[in-house]
Parts: sequence; C-alpha cells; structure tokens
Amino acid sequence: MIKSISILLGTLAVFLSVNLKAETEDFKFSEEAYINDIPFDTECVTAEYCYEKAVAEDYDFEEEAYIEDIPFNTECVSVKGRYQKAIDVIFEFEDESYVDDIPFNTHALVSHQKCTSLASKS
Repeated sequence: MIKSISILLGTLAVFLSVNLKAETEDFKFSEEAYINDIPFDTECVTAEYCYEKAVAEDYDFEEEAYIEDIPFNTECVSVKGRYQKAIDVIFEFEDESYVDDIPFNTHALVSHQKCTSLASKS
C-alpha cells in the first residue's frame, strides 16, 4: 500500500514539474490570415439571443402605495393644455374658385318651404 502511494506521488510530481516547465516557455505563434468562414454576424446573433432571453424573463414588481404629492388634477391640466394648443394654431386656406354645380337655388326652396327635411320623410 505504501509502495503504491509513493509511486502515485512520484508520478504526480513528474507531471507537475513538466507542466510547470511548459508554462514558463515562451511560445510564439506566427500570424495567420483571416478566414471568413462564418456566414453570419455572430455579434447580431448574440445580441438577438440576449434580447430574447431578457424579454422572456418575467419581472414581478410589488405595488407601491399611492402618494398624493401633486396638488392639482393632471388630467384637467393636460386637457386644457391640448385645447389651448389646438386653439392657438392658425390655419391659412387658399381661396377656392366658385363652382356652380347645384342646378337650383337652395335658398329659394327653403324659404318657400318647397322641400321638407329628411327627418320628416322617414
């Protein structure tokens, strides 16, 4: 038993000393030419994988207590602001030429009550 342990320790010492010697050697490799052998962009594949992984993750945030720190109704302020913004717009339209495409005088028909409203016909 002691013989086998001593042989094992001796073998281990030899392997470690060879390994230490190999690490201290300076290996110099010659520069190799670039080979474009991957037909896709690995950066894009990695980014897409990370994005899909992040989107698939379910995040559960606990509900925070309501804090009434704004002394006015923000909905009313935003509605008034949008209304004012819409009112402040000045529209400029070009004058259109007059088109006489109605073959009768609508004012005369209404004033003489020769036509009835569409609501009364139904």
